[in-house]
Amino acid sequence: MNPLAATLARQLENPSGVGGRLVGHAMRVANRRPTRLAIAALDVRRGDSVLDFGCGTGDAILALTTAAGAGRVYGLDHSQDMIDTARRRSPGAVFYHAPFTDIPMPDECVDRILASNVAYFWHDDRPVLAELMRVLRPGGRLAVYATTAESLRRTGIGCSSTHRLLTVADFRSMLGPTAEITTVKAGFGVAGMIGTFDKSPQKGTLAE
Repeated sequence: MNPLAATLARQLENPSGVGGRLVGHAMRVANRRPTRLAIAALDVRRGDSVLDFGCGTGDAILALTTAAGAGRVYGLDHSQDMIDTARRRSPGAVFYHAPFTDIPMPDECVDRILASNVAYFWHDDRPVLAELMRVLRPGGRLAVYATTAESLRRTGIGCSSTHRLLTVADFRSMLGPTAEITTVKAGFGVAGMIGTFDKSPQKGTLAE
């Protein structure tokens, strides 16, 4: 793996400093279409409480705020630099700097969760998904976007240990048999996947 791709992969995993801010700007451009498609799949309703999980610089926050109306919008990221930028851009939202396996929110407190371009970093996805299900209300929806393994390999990032490569089969295995998986054109010749999962009003695990 060439040094430039390795550096980019590390910054994508946990953006920081000047390099992180530059990567954040590049992500804003590259993720515009997949984020829009994932938000559409999330089907946010007026008054919903929404969590942008792995919010980065907060690119989705404004769209989620508009869709939710009077509902509360939250953003969480494990990069403090990304949270600082997102907070400046959307002071009306509530932001958390926290690891993906320890969401500092009460049980069953949000109606919708967006997780766009972050599943690559869930090298052990079970504890992450357990946390997401914990904070998602019964009847709520999770929408996850990820670029396919083939597209990531073409960028050179696929050779990095920072990124988990996901095929459609991997994605379905991660989200469970009841998830709806759609392949999408993410722009710039990139193929992506959107997985949506609706939490049962009675049951709370992805496998059910």
